[in-house]
This record gives sequence, C-alpha cells and structure tokens, in this order.
Amino acid sequence: MDNDPWYILGAGSIGCLWAASLCHKGESPRLILRESSYQQFNKRRLSLKLSTPDQTSRFAVDIVSPETIDSTINRLIVCTKAQDSLSALNSIKPHLADNCQILLLQNGMGSQQTIRNALPTQTVWAGSSTDGAYLSAPFEVHHAGQGQTWIGPLSNQQRSEQGFHDLCDNFRLKVSPCDPIEQKLWEKMAINSCINGLTALFDCRNGGLLDNGEKQAWLDQLIIETSGVLAVLGIPATALKDSVYGVCQITASNLSSTCQDARKGRATELAFINGFLIQQANSLGVTVNSHHQLMDQLNAIGVKTGQPATASPLCI
Repeated sequence: MDNDPWYILGAGSIGCLWAASLCHKGESPRLILRESSYQQFNKRRLSLKLSTPDQTSRFAVDIVSPETIDSTINRLIVCTKAQDSLSALNSIKPHLADNCQILLLQNGMGSQQTIRNALPTQTVWAGSSTDGAYLSAPFEVHHAGQGQTWIGPLSNQQRSEQGFHDLCDNFRLKVSPCDPIEQKLWEKMAINSCINGLTALFDCRNGGLLDNGEKQAWLDQLIIETSGVLAVLGIPATALKDSVYGVCQITASNLSSTCQDARKGRATELAFINGFLIQQANSLGVTVNSHHQLMDQLNAIGVKTGQPATASPLCI
C-alpha cells in the first residue's frame, strides 16, 4: 500500500492543504474534482500554491474526476463538506478497493458515522484538526495557523496497522494517532457549536464574540448548555469555557468557515454541529434552548443551516 497514490476528494482549503503537504513529503497525490470543475481545465496537472507566514511553495498536482479515475483507490482522504461527503463518496465508490483506508476530515459529527455504516468493507478513519487554512483563489491555499490533527479508526471498525500511521513521520502537518478518535471529535464539535453559528449570526470574526456584551453573554449560555450535554454523555467538559475562549483569542482575526459560507450564501455544516448537538440533547432529555434559538435566528436571516426553520430537533 505504501506505493499506492493518495487520492484526495475535494479541492477546498483543507483538500489543497493536505495535497500540498503530501507533495512536500515527496508523495504524488491526486485531487478528485467534480466533473463540472474538472472540465474547466485543459490540463490534467495543475500548479498548487501553498503559502505560510514564512514562505511560499508551488507543487505540481494531478487532477481527476470520478469519470476519469483509472486505478483502484487504496488510500483516500475526504475533504468535502460534511453534507456533501456521502454523495461525493458514492460518486467514486466503484473505484474503492474492498480494503480501502478512508480518512474523513469533516467538521461536526454524524457524517462520519453515516459513512462508516455505508462502507462496511472499508476501514473508515476520522480526523480532528485545528489547522487554519483558506483559499485566496482555486489551488492557492494559505496555511494561516499551524495546528494539530488527530486521526484514528472509528469504533466498530477493524483495526489496521495500514492506512495513515506513516503521516506521523516526516510530514509538515502535525499528525498524531488517537484511538478512540470519538473523544477528539466531540471536543472539536463542542467548541464549534459555541463559536461557528454565533459568528455567522453576528457576521463577525471569532474574537468579536468576546465583546463583554450581547455576543459574549450568548456565547457563555451556549457553553453552559453544551457542557450539560457532554456531562450526561460522560464526556469530560470541565474546561470547555477555557477552550472556547482560548480559540476565540488565538484565532481572533479569523472568520470561521461557517461565517464564510454564510457570507457567500453557501450551505453550512451547522446541521452536523449545532444540529447534531440538538439531536443528542433531545434524545437525552437535556434542554438546549439557546442552541434552538441560534438555529432559528440563523434560518430566519437566510443562513443555510440544513435544518428546518423551526425548533424541531434534527434527525441524522
């Protein structure tokens, strides 16, 4: 498997960041684009630009579409939005090896478990990352903040020594194994449920939530409710407020991905963040009125949350 090419599904900021980082490692990843996007290019190898605060690098990367993949996929990294991941995977399913190792890099929770259940013969891994990245143009990615990525196979999956362990060595991104990975997924989802939707509602940068006023008061209430859900689930959340405040401070000038999607009228991943939390809370009998109110107000101003414009729980 070590000689098999890496395939990356999705050429957004995270897909391009991982493609460039694999190129930097000496690998030759292939980016899988939608057919409509693929047809816009008359070349099948493009220049991928990676910018960091210290330097700029360029790498040649191959692009393919679901219709032009010409080999079996043994290693796949999925970097699409949570709501698009299953349909994107289905478009390339005929090319997946029976023992294909699949790494999911999505925000929120719910999509990973759905994919795991839909692909019983493959080993599905999940990742939780704090890297900050954005695209200034297609295939021009800025690595704005060095973070940490934890990866591990999802529960009920066959444990394998193959797959993604070699990413922990000689890789420009900081990658560490974590088993079980669910703890990290919950931690990130909890933080995002307090920050992302609120920045979209107020159309502000992350640091704007610490305003000692309305935004911060609402942030604090979301933290309290989220901590309550985690407590019932038995997930440690004693430092959730410190974690949320810390992210707001460290990424004060950043626009959350949700705020960026809302500004551009794109579908957000909130159904897999606050929506997933609401669904869990309802099943546990825990009250999360502020999360309901947040989703209702976002729907009212036209943000595409993936939830009905009511306070009904989302069923994933």
